[in-house]
Amino acid sequence: MLANLPASVCCLLLMVVGAVISASINWAIYSWSVFSRRPVSPWMHLLDEEQVTLGDRTWQDRIPVYGWIRLRRHHDQAWSWIRPLLIDVVWIVGLPWFWHWQLGGGLLGFHAGNLPAIPGWSGYAEIWFWCHTLLIALLFVATFIDFDERLIPDQITVPGTIAGLCIAAALPSSRLPEIGAGAAGPMVEWIHFRSPQPFPAGHWCFSWVGLALALGVFTIWILSLFPRISPFHLGFGKGIKYTLASMLRPKRKTVCALRTVERAPFTLSKILVSILAVGLPLLAVAWFALPAENWISLMGAIIGMAVAGGLIWGIRLVGGAVMGMQVMGFGDVTLMAMIGTLIGWQASVSGFIYGIIAAMVCAMVLYVILRDSYLAFGPYLAFGAVLAVFRWQRVWAVGRNSLFAFGAWLLLVLLVSLVLMAVLLPLVRWLKVSMLGEDETATSPQE
Repeated sequence: MLANLPASVCCLLLMVVGAVISASINWAIYSWSVFSRRPVSPWMHLLDEEQVTLGDRTWQDRIPVYGWIRLRRHHDQAWSWIRPLLIDVVWIVGLPWFWHWQLGGGLLGFHAGNLPAIPGWSGYAEIWFWCHTLLIALLFVATFIDFDERLIPDQITVPGTIAGLCIAAALPSSRLPEIGAGAAGPMVEWIHFRSPQPFPAGHWCFSWVGLALALGVFTIWILSLFPRISPFHLGFGKGIKYTLASMLRPKRKTVCALRTVERAPFTLSKILVSILAVGLPLLAVAWFALPAENWISLMGAIIGMAVAGGLIWGIRLVGGAVMGMQVMGFGDVTLMAMIGTLIGWQASVSGFIYGIIAAMVCAMVLYVILRDSYLAFGPYLAFGAVLAVFRWQRVWAVGRNSLFAFGAWLLLVLLVSLVLMAVLLPLVRWLKVSMLGEDETATSPQE
């Protein structure tokens, strides 16, 4: 355990771990790019003409911080090494600080030195530290790819969501905490999906209803990730037929001389079918075999995925129908679903509110400076989620008797909010056309 190591050894070890994580983040950012090549990346294979200009890469170019400084020799890539260099520095310096913050009770709102004696505290702090480090690392990758490409790859959100479900099932103590009063003094209590309401013994989540909900949410999540074309303008029957065909992309029944490559299912479709085939039985086994505390934690991750992802999905559908354009990419939906599995619906909704505020401020600044009202929303969702974690006790203190107290009724509140958005969006659209002079037919980039 980190808490058992000498402070200097722990700090040095975490700096090394931070360097490894930052190198992995930079590798993912440059390796998963879709629309552009970035030869400055030391991991990217160089074309022949790029090798003439940039020269061969060496193992030293892949060393965090030092490698990026070496890449200054590429004069035609001036300053492109600054951002990955800063990512390295932030993680090398920030990871030891983050551990100190967690161990000192920052997640519970304490400052180092005034944390009360809590049994098992260092173990709890270490679990939160690693889980939230995973979340922040995934959000780093999603943020910078979204800035560069205006999309969020499934390579981030699908493994992240699966990891969130597995962590919730195995480690109920990974959920966000609050301080409770025990017989021997303060104790840690974990937020569940009914918090702040108490959890009754015979709750529906332990019955077949809970299993059906878990299986349904997981299935909908997987099906939503399939590549597909849905031409429902041809009629409902044909729309379903073509949708299924485009998802599975079956082998053609005819053969001709011009067709040299037979059609086969997408690789992504094969992967998703495999995840579905493995995940559904595992959920059934978990419902039957897991202790009550672990099943409650897993249900919290599933409900967090449904609420957080469903909120963005609803905004995407309503905004697209009313505005006649794509207002959010589906990558934002999968990103919020991943966030919901890792921090629960309460923190995810709070993070969404923080993200909306940050996006509004940045959008106004960008419009004034660049006259461009479009911005990638994923980075602001990521920022809001991280802010919700760092301000968790403040978020919980404010929301437990207001927003979070709604419980299941919050779904009704969200539906009413979507209806209000459908009413207000045409007004926003009219203001953009009449007062700001924007082209009504302009569309945002696809994601």
